[in-house]
Amino acid sequence: MKDSKLIVLIDKYQQGNCTPAEKLIVEEWMNSLAVEKNAFEKINEEEKLAIKQKMFAKIKEEIKPLPKETVKLFNWAAYVKIAAVLVVFIGLAFSLVLAYDVFDWKNETLQASSEGQTKKVMLPDGSIIWLKGKSTLTYPEHFDQATREVSLSGEALFEVAKDAQHPFIVHSGNMDTRVLGTSFNIRPIGKHIEVVVFTGKVTVSLPNTNKQLLILPSEKAICMPAEKEIKAQTNVQKEEYLANTEYNMNFEDAQMSEIIKKIEAKFDVKVKLTDNTVANCLITADFTDQSLIKTFEVLCQTLNGTFEVENNSVWLRAEGCK
Repeated sequence: MKDSKLIVLIDKYQQGNCTPAEKLIVEEWMNSLAVEKNAFEKINEEEKLAIKQKMFAKIKEEIKPLPKETVKLFNWAAYVKIAAVLVVFIGLAFSLVLAYDVFDWKNETLQASSEGQTKKVMLPDGSIIWLKGKSTLTYPEHFDQATREVSLSGEALFEVAKDAQHPFIVHSGNMDTRVLGTSFNIRPIGKHIEVVVFTGKVTVSLPNTNKQLLILPSEKAICMPAEKEIKAQTNVQKEEYLANTEYNMNFEDAQMSEIIKKIEAKFDVKVKLTDNTVANCLITADFTDQSLIKTFEVLCQTLNGTFEVENNSVWLRAEGCK
């Protein structure tokens, strides 16, 4: 059915002037939105964005402004007609929001890319991603689903914030990596994908197959999508994967001033001391793979202090070294 005929039918439907046959056509058209849901779920984010742009353009094209002469005469019947069509198109847009998440105005899809150097990306849940080489990470503005899902093209080191209720899933090529809160590195090697685990447990799987593997610290998985195989390796040295990142936060008899610099660089915050003598305290602790809050909780136990986070600043109140 041509769009112009559909608009006429919608107008008649709004006024209650449709024949039984015409009413059936309009209602079947509206109901078809739900039937096509599964098709939209298979579309990637770029295609969804293209659909959204095309539909907005179509809405603008169909809803024409009234001629100046009509405005001067205050033709309220014409205004009502335009409003009725507008309501239907707005209803269509919101139906698509609910059915396929095409129009997600409140939760934009963001993208970060590294241009040959390591780039840090901080996700809304507190997770830290180190993009390496020429890599791209696609992620939502905020996580509001049962799972925290991102897409990776290239290599990255992940420090995933712990959240047992919301698994973290990385889609990378033809491989999925699922964790609750841990640290690991994903790197493409030719047609294969390598996953190395530093802390916690990671499940690697190949979609549309029954192939999956649980990886523990210092273990590696080699995923081969074309062969539909996953191989495991043990006793993996992690040092080469940590280069140019601030992942390592292990300190032994380090001055508090040095630790503060590392914290500020890693979490993009400014640490402020109420007593500057605390900067000279010597600390031995391992904050690797810990969140900002957990890091300061441990520091405060050592320094017999308290802390408060205000926007991008952390105030540390401490009596001194134990």
